[in-house]
Amino acid sequence: MTKETTEELNKKRKPAFGKRRFEKQDRTQDTDSNIIEVTPGMSGRLKLLILLLVILIAAVTIVSVRRYISTREYRAYDVVTSTETSGDNIANYVLFSDNVLKVTKDGVSYIDQSGNTVWDCSYSMKMPQVVVNGDYAAVADLNGRDVYVFNKSGKVSNQTLNYDITNIDVAAQGVYVVILSGEKENYINAYDKDSKNIYEMKTSIENSGYPLDIAISDDGAKLFTSYVKVDGTSVPDYLAAYNFGSVGQNENADRLMGGFTFDDTIFPYIDFVDNDTVVCFGDNKIVVYAMSEKPSEKAEIDLENREMLGVFANTKYLGYITADNEDSDSRYHIYIYDMSGKLTAETDYNNSFSNIYATDDELIISGEFDCSIYYLNGARKFATTFNKNLINIVPSKNKLEYIAIFENETQVIKLKLKNEKEKK
Repeated sequence: MTKETTEELNKKRKPAFGKRRFEKQDRTQDTDSNIIEVTPGMSGRLKLLILLLVILIAAVTIVSVRRYISTREYRAYDVVTSTETSGDNIANYVLFSDNVLKVTKDGVSYIDQSGNTVWDCSYSMKMPQVVVNGDYAAVADLNGRDVYVFNKSGKVSNQTLNYDITNIDVAAQGVYVVILSGEKENYINAYDKDSKNIYEMKTSIENSGYPLDIAISDDGAKLFTSYVKVDGTSVPDYLAAYNFGSVGQNENADRLMGGFTFDDTIFPYIDFVDNDTVVCFGDNKIVVYAMSEKPSEKAEIDLENREMLGVFANTKYLGYITADNEDSDSRYHIYIYDMSGKLTAETDYNNSFSNIYATDDELIISGEFDCSIYYLNGARKFATTFNKNLINIVPSKNKLEYIAIFENETQVIKLKLKNEKEKK
């Protein structure tokens, strides 16, 4: 592939939203038992009617409460804590094990809920990219050769590779996969959390194409890869699924479990949203695959000529934000789908944005001074414009609390209803 062709392909890479994954949180809900005292003189039919009536009332109450909770909008907030931090408007902040990981060219810092640094690690990178999964994070120097692996206690390992890194992804137990760029070929290598080699795949640009993106499953056994190849005037994309567990070992020598060719779609962003489901965001469609062992198509979503400016996904929902049409009064429009490809919600968005991502329960958008939080049913939960530049905002482990990161300050804010009394 010529230098010019590679640069053209790089322009088609995914929107500037790093991969991030979030742990599932167990939630339990207690419901009060309805006890009916029935006098001995009541008939059996009357008892049944009363019981059915109580069940109906309880069901309606539960539905009403859930609907209220999932559409309630908070219009104000209190600042719980505020901590001065060193100014760095080019740092990247990601949610990591209930706290925040700050990633810069000079190193990483693990910041707690109060804005205090728990630990830090220094390095020197020109273009650090961070990926997070569960209790592990990996930072790679794109177009460089260094990789660092962290857990919530600090650095686990690091290494310098033989070729330049063009992409990275990490599994829940610390296994990470990198794309390495050689002169005439590329390598897709996997390493454990201690940076020991697990497997290596050599791919030629002439035969396989250019590996545009990779995604590794939570258990580290399954790999999805998006290859793009320039073939005359066409640029076909090939999605390949590998299994490096016992299933793949019994299948064939190269562990390939299946592949899908697209003549008119390029997939610059793919991600395992859970251990058995991978979402592929293309330039004109989104495809969802189930892969417990071999891959099978689960859903396909036509973008209808819309350009995705940002994408998001969790274990239940996926979606994107796009510029609204000229006839609309809003700047952007958000589409939310379930994993079967059904459009479940959509909403307008009028503020600025540079970051968009989904947690288990909500959609968080930030940009310049603006912050908006939506329920995944499309209802707005909170929106505000701060008086200072917002770098990022992430949810805290405490209910209704969020960590807002500004250039020189970190605040923990707690949402509240407008009619709540101000704290003294």
